[in-house]
Amino acid sequence: MVWRSVVLRNVSTLPVAVSQVKGCCGADAALSAMRIESSSSATLSVSLKAMLPGEFSKHVQILCDDPESPVINIPVTGMAVEGQTSNAASRFTLPAIVLAGIADGFNPCAFSIVIVLAGILAVGGRRRRARMLGGWAFCAGSFLTYMAMGLGLMQAIKALEGLRTMHDVVMIALAASLFVLAALSVRDAFRYRRAREPSVIALQLPGRVKKLIRAVAEASWGGPAVVAAGLGCGVLVTLLDSLCTGQVYVPVLALISREPGAWRSFALLSVYNLAFITPLIVVFVLAANGADSERMSRWSKRNVFPSKIALGVVFASLGALILMRFGARLAEMAWGAM
Repeated sequence: MVWRSVVLRNVSTLPVAVSQVKGCCGADAALSAMRIESSSSATLSVSLKAMLPGEFSKHVQILCDDPESPVINIPVTGMAVEGQTSNAASRFTLPAIVLAGIADGFNPCAFSIVIVLAGILAVGGRRRRARMLGGWAFCAGSFLTYMAMGLGLMQAIKALEGLRTMHDVVMIALAASLFVLAALSVRDAFRYRRAREPSVIALQLPGRVKKLIRAVAEASWGGPAVVAAGLGCGVLVTLLDSLCTGQVYVPVLALISREPGAWRSFALLSVYNLAFITPLIVVFVLAANGADSERMSRWSKRNVFPSKIALGVVFASLGALILMRFGARLAEMAWGAM
């Protein structure tokens, strides 16, 4: 929060009565005197709060009884920079995004689905080239769908910037939910290690959604148009699978939306989605080269425990980064409530 003062002088021969002083989207204002006598002055105090780093342009509006200028707009411009805590969080944004993308790609509730899809693609006596093309098309469809979803959700998050209180409440709730998800993921890891039964895992896709994904894949890859089918299957499966992978994706988008510059945000979004589809590519390459889906499934089950622990660490780290980014705002809200 930054405060600045502006002196307003009445150069007319008549007094001016001010009825209201209004700030706009992050600029609050107060006037020392609501009646300014002829040849007198009043001090306008303006507080500035920029929600995102970079250049900003706001205005303060003064309503008065001057018949020639009943509404006076005072422009407020400047450059907002991240605070020390936010800068510290920004340095970890890129590594956190890469690790989150890879961890989300290996997320057991999604990774097991990919192995099933690779097994479906491998059946039917298709040659290695057809299996590779189908797998690459699926990965492309998944990447494009996730990019489109990410761009749309980021625009929604940025739209909340004008609604400061709602935006802050959403971010605080998101950070709190991430810590809850971290605890649930760690609990899933230990429950699975004891029971060795997938049904004890809380954070996973519902059984109906899994059956629907399998049905979509079997119907898509049943014909000879393996590339077109793989692309369409990638789109549909990604939309259904987002019930699971969205637990990581949404907080990552909240972090990316805080980065200055549209191109930087787009680049970070692309990096995340490339990291996310890397495990998919690995599975389809292995399947195309003759790897047995049952063997890959056994490997996946053996690694549920470390995968869930890693996912819990990712959830907690994202929650901490979001709190670091909004630490100054949280302190301001707590101070104002005292």
